[in-house]
Amino acid sequence: MTLAAFPLWILEHLYFGFVSDFEFRASNLVAAIGLHWGRGKDEEVTLENMTEMPSTLCAPDEEKSCFACCPPIRPPGYEHLQYTNEIKRVLRENSASLMRKEKSLSPITGFSCWALGYLDGGFKRIGCLLHPSQNDGEDQRYRVNYGDKCARESCVEAGIFTHLSPEAKSFWLRLSQGLDSFSYSSSTLNPLFRVLGWGGPLLNLVAMAEKGQDLDGNSILKTYSFFETSLSPRANAYLLRALMDSGNLDLLRNPQFRGRFEELSHRLSERLSLKVLSSSTAPHVHLLPMDSDFLDFLRLSGHILKAGEEEAISLKELVDHELAEFETQVAASLHHAEKF
Repeated sequence: MTLAAFPLWILEHLYFGFVSDFEFRASNLVAAIGLHWGRGKDEEVTLENMTEMPSTLCAPDEEKSCFACCPPIRPPGYEHLQYTNEIKRVLRENSASLMRKEKSLSPITGFSCWALGYLDGGFKRIGCLLHPSQNDGEDQRYRVNYGDKCARESCVEAGIFTHLSPEAKSFWLRLSQGLDSFSYSSSTLNPLFRVLGWGGPLLNLVAMAEKGQDLDGNSILKTYSFFETSLSPRANAYLLRALMDSGNLDLLRNPQFRGRFEELSHRLSERLSLKVLSSSTAPHVHLLPMDSDFLDFLRLSGHILKAGEEEAISLKELVDHELAEFETQVAASLHHAEKF
């Protein structure tokens, strides 16, 4: 593999040269001793200054964390798994070299951040070394000179996870059992990211229905094989939520439901796109005062970017009518199929 095959941000870190094996092991030892739970190498590690990890999508437990959006300047389609070994070296170097008592600014260059490193001596959790949780509540993220972007940015999935019930959080995190931080941070390998796109209300409903059941991640996806659909969750969350509002999870558990639902989604998307009158003066649909999930369906599935409010309301009535008919027909047909 040539150097040209590596992204610019990897080359920036490797520019200073590879340390020798001895130096590398020594720097790792310094990081393990001085950076346990994110302490600097000029600070003493005590039980008092260890910070307990919050139960969030970013930091679900002590075995892993998500660093997919750090720093929040990654190019579209970026997948860190392609550069795992190189990134691991960079993270260890960042962790070992960070001076926590230093307060000066050091702007981010390229697609990497010098403050992204390992948060524990076991090199398991990866995150921001300047985050308040790593510095006794002091927010040092200003040092990367990126304004308030690092503190402000959060993925859509993290917001959905925040509003799940504690029981639902624990239930759905089973999908990521056994993943390390690199796999957990990958939307390709971590099924939790896709499932969260279906929305909090539905996921809370499923978790409540399975309360007391000792299902692991594989068993959850086997029981609810619908969640392995190739459809975009965010684009179709409105349709599924409407069908499940009655609490009828039997449909979701039926292996034949996924195919029928996919057909419905494609059919409605085509119908809507044909019914909209294109107008350059109409507002963008995401600005309309309507159900945000429905507006996502218009934009992401129907590819309708602009529409008047009356027109959007008419489209919603059409969709809701189709959903009511679909629920009646599919429930009856699936029940009939189960009898045979």
